[in-house]
Amino acid sequence: MTVPVSPKRNALLAAARERILVLDGAMGTMIQGLQYDEAAFRGAQISGVDIRDRVGLGQDQDVVIALDVAVEVGKARAGADIVATNTFSSTSIAQADYDMSDLAYELNLQGARLARAAAERVSAEDGKERFVAGALGPTNRTASISPDVSNPGYRAVTFDDLRKAYG
Repeated sequence: MTVPVSPKRNALLAAARERILVLDGAMGTMIQGLQYDEAAFRGAQISGVDIRDRVGLGQDQDVVIALDVAVEVGKARAGADIVATNTFSSTSIAQADYDMSDLAYELNLQGARLARAAAERVSAEDGKERFVAGALGPTNRTASISPDVSNPGYRAVTFDDLRKAYG
């Protein structure tokens, strides 16, 4: 069985054969610089949750759901060929600190949709095709060091936990 190849993938490979492609960076830093209030960090899925307490405004978080944020950041990066999603810590492990593990998939899905919308909007303005890359980022747990000084063999996360979260 063969998997169909998307036109975007073909376009990305063709562009990479022709030139060096530039990947954007510092999404969280740019969003912090925009100084949005809590309303910009909400979506329907978390409308009844006080995320100010759960994620803390001003931190590099992945909960930005508002399209205007993605578009504004996308426009600021108009020179990039590849725009990364703002899903830097959107794993069930990282989101557990905010009681939002169950939203990890949705955060990644929405992040990809928003980045795609921003890339399409900027492409429509200048005619240069843009691509989107998903940002995985680290978790806030490590499998190599114990968080318990009294028990150096203890790990807060296992390799299998990490594999499942990134899967």
